[in-house]
Amino acid sequence: MKMLRIIYNVLLLVLSSSIFMIIAGCGTNWLDEQPLSSISESTFWISENDAKLALTGVYAQSTVGDNSYNNHLLCLSSATDDAEYKWAGVGIIYSGYFLPSSGEVVPTIWNRSYATIFRANYFLENIESVEMDADLKAQYIAEVRFLRAFEYYYLSVMYGGVPLITKVLTIEEANTQSRNSLDEIVNFAIDELTESAIDLPSERPDNERGRIVKSAALAIKGRLLMIHKRWDEAVGTFKEIIDLNVHEIDSQYKALFEEKGENSKEIILSTNCIAGLRGNPQNQLNYHADLYGGYHETCPTQDLVDAFLMTDGLSIDESSLYDPKYPYKNRDPRLYASIFLPEYTVFRGKLFLAHPESTTSGLATLTGATGYSWKKYVTEDYEGANNNSGDDIILLRYAEVLLSYLESKIENGDNISQELLDQTINQIRKREEINMPIVTETNRDKLREIVRRERRVEFCFERHIRYFDIRRWGLFPDIVNRKVYGMKLTDDPDNYTKYRVEKVGRYRGHYIAVDKTGSFTSDMALLPIPIYEMNINKNLVQNPGY
Repeated sequence: MKMLRIIYNVLLLVLSSSIFMIIAGCGTNWLDEQPLSSISESTFWISENDAKLALTGVYAQSTVGDNSYNNHLLCLSSATDDAEYKWAGVGIIYSGYFLPSSGEVVPTIWNRSYATIFRANYFLENIESVEMDADLKAQYIAEVRFLRAFEYYYLSVMYGGVPLITKVLTIEEANTQSRNSLDEIVNFAIDELTESAIDLPSERPDNERGRIVKSAALAIKGRLLMIHKRWDEAVGTFKEIIDLNVHEIDSQYKALFEEKGENSKEIILSTNCIAGLRGNPQNQLNYHADLYGGYHETCPTQDLVDAFLMTDGLSIDESSLYDPKYPYKNRDPRLYASIFLPEYTVFRGKLFLAHPESTTSGLATLTGATGYSWKKYVTEDYEGANNNSGDDIILLRYAEVLLSYLESKIENGDNISQELLDQTINQIRKREEINMPIVTETNRDKLREIVRRERRVEFCFERHIRYFDIRRWGLFPDIVNRKVYGMKLTDDPDNYTKYRVEKVGRYRGHYIAVDKTGSFTSDMALLPIPIYEMNINKNLVQNPGY
């Protein structure tokens, strides 16, 4: 596993956070201390503080602790029907970034996950030698087991079966590992999440925000069970979270994704960001370049915009409230909270402009632009550096637990009652800021589609949820292999020639951002093993199609 670099460099990284903390805390007497270069297992794994520093090192490396906005996030959001990368082009941001030799998506996920697994294994092999409170030690161990299990959950979804490593390896051992079966990885992760949940606290004080709680372990376990259609177990797992009576649906929606909402009881798992120190770069990456000084990296699609219902609970094709001349009026409030709408959204006193004839950016210059931009992760009253805000990055919310519980009940063949709907999807729809009509449909097939749409709009652009959903529903190839449309440019598409448009829906002339027809195969639902791993380790077998 590229262990010539990973084993030694990651070991240094594990200890580097400790060394940094020691240097910072030594003051003027640091020359009198033992030389830092001699830190070793015999001198480091002694005190509770050592254990906490090592625990911090595991968090910092992990997917859970990753505060960056990597290109693989752009690529994976573009591998859905929700968004496009601004410089999108088939063979560049799509198939070109999903090749074994890619320097973006493929190695980023693999490297970070196995570096985290190494740190976790190193921690677990040494923590028992530390003298500290037994209950706290058990909690630390549970946190690390969760972080390791999370990486295996992530790897299993992205690559399928991967090498299962539960101890620190020598270089020779690392470079001769074979892939375990998908079932082995999934069962290991589920067992680890089940056992870690026992020693994790149900709640944490505000000063421990970002650390793992019991419901996080259960919810990731529930995700895995849903992916593998173990519906009865999934129902029980999500019900266990509900019965904790710890989490609740917040009355606010937009504020959840801003610093002001980071202590909400709806948030189960998040990456803790600190402005100016370990900040969140998403303000800069989502602002419109000309209007607000950002990068406008990813662009929501017209298909996603159309998925948001009207305020009467009907779709734009069914509702009498929908007016094609004013397409953004009377819509689900989550649309206004999530997406900058052209010639409609006012932000920081400026009207959001995206039509190519009204701005020097957007459709006129960006090949993957759609005329829309993400508003969900930007804060209107934030005044600091755009690339370094204190807005936490949400990885899992209680709303997901409720919708997943309902979906699992549907797929398990359980009775669907109005009481169940009111306990799940209607709690989400009736949050004070949203206040959409409640769901009363109990027909299993119709309700399934309602829940799928609800997941799409509620969790739009939240890390990989749509990507994972369309894959586990078996819709990935059909959804991705199609034309991607942007905003409406004309009411007369037959005679419009300035930009590429096509009739969509009620004969509206929408901009064609990218035509991805035929660019994805069903095999591409799994990522390839990085080519450098294949070159180093001849025991690894590549995924089909690469």
